[in-house]
Amino acid sequence: MSLVTLACLSASTQYVYAGPLIPRPAASQVGLERAWFAQIGTDPARSEVTAWTLHDDCLFGVTDSGTAFALDANTGARLWVRQVGKQGYRAFGPGANSRFVAIVSGAKLYLLNRDDGRLMWSRDLGSAPGAGPAITEDYAFVVMLTGRVEGYDLNDPDARPWYYNSRGRAYLRPVTTGEVVSWPTSAGLLYVSSATKLGLLYRLETNDEIVAPPAEMDGNLYIASLDGYLYSIDGLTGNENWRFATGYPVETAPAVVGKRVYVSSSEPAIHAVDTKSGRELWDIAGSNIFVAQGKSRVYAADSRGSLQILDTETGSILGTLNTAEGIYPLVNEQTDRIYLVNRHGLVQCLHEIGADKPLRHRSMAKAKLKKEDDSDVNPFGEETPVEAGEGNAFDEALEAGPAEETPAEERADEADQGENNLFDDLDFFE
Repeated sequence: MSLVTLACLSASTQYVYAGPLIPRPAASQVGLERAWFAQIGTDPARSEVTAWTLHDDCLFGVTDSGTAFALDANTGARLWVRQVGKQGYRAFGPGANSRFVAIVSGAKLYLLNRDDGRLMWSRDLGSAPGAGPAITEDYAFVVMLTGRVEGYDLNDPDARPWYYNSRGRAYLRPVTTGEVVSWPTSAGLLYVSSATKLGLLYRLETNDEIVAPPAEMDGNLYIASLDGYLYSIDGLTGNENWRFATGYPVETAPAVVGKRVYVSSSEPAIHAVDTKSGRELWDIAGSNIFVAQGKSRVYAADSRGSLQILDTETGSILGTLNTAEGIYPLVNEQTDRIYLVNRHGLVQCLHEIGADKPLRHRSMAKAKLKKEDDSDVNPFGEETPVEAGEGNAFDEALEAGPAEETPAEERADEADQGENNLFDDLDFFE
């Protein structure tokens, strides 16, 4: 099926409807189609999905009652579900690499097998965590509310953790690359440490607080601050490549796709900036957050949560897709897929018509630690829904699905069906 031509789209393209699912006619009117949707079986009176993480072909999530789950990002099929820590305790994270998923619950760090969710080990943290963990291929990093960062060897749960104290409080998850780990604090500082050997590399001070995690691409870090600037620095040396003034405070993380970095200011507006020169390519007022990038279009969300379709070259609005109240998009720098979720566990995936295979912008699996002469040194020292069950808060949402959609194939895993499993009634659709 060929792509809908851009001539069919306009800034006035609207489709008004009720219900959390995007109807097929509404999506096709702006050149999109729904690939699949899934309903996570949470009890809305007691549990909500609080965080999602996309890592290559897997979509991971956690709830405020301590449940973690994994979906196939291409089909919506369930891969596994696990209770992490004590039921009712909020889970933070998840952080993922090619082998593991790391989650914080209570004052403990839990390491799960990526493929089946099996618990590999857990250990106590040294203080109250401020955010979920970030992990490289071999280490996990957790920030404490006090600003201290703790590092743990994924391959040796008994190894002594590494500690580093930073000034200010820390509420944001660190960002890891192959060589460095970085974390901002409330003091307006960004600390950058080696992820492969002990020691702080440098710290960056901005003119105001940093309230969003940095982004990374090709060894460079992109940091946004309430001072209104987007900074590009060399991740290893801290040397500034350029800075770009948005004119308004920036409260969300930049997103890097190819040779562009997208930054949202509180104007509100989205700015597309060249990663090499720091030159602004275009900006569009009224857009709140970058969502994804396709072959020739960029997707953003406005203050009402509606999905905006923008021209990649000019930023002009080609169309708008309304979404139901409570639906919000995930930021996707990795592929062209658009993921819309809500706190009750509904997730739906859209893509451009005819784009059956994901257009991949980057692979997280490539962000592995680079071999160094001292790499062996431990840096830490020693879619037709099945019949909905009773009390399912999304009976109406499921009924809204088109009758021709068929359930996505689930991975067989009897261990997931144990007692107290909040997801026994999970339904996934293709």
